[in-house]
Amino acid sequence: MNNDPATPDRHLHEIEAQIEKWFVETMHHSPFSRTTEIFNHVRASVDALKQRLAALLQEL
Repeated sequence: MNNDPATPDRHLHEIEAQIEKWFVETMHHSPFSRTTEIFNHVRASVDALKQRLAALLQEL
């Protein structure tokens, strides 16, 4: 087990970057992006996912 306190933050940054990359590749210019209400819902869901992952990484 790695006890380096920077490791969860480094992994979180990498995970968040991949989530953002997926979001742009998947959602931008898709039918979802043409409806503001749906796009905002998906965006909020992505942000909530990142918060959950951050909490999980802090527990590891």
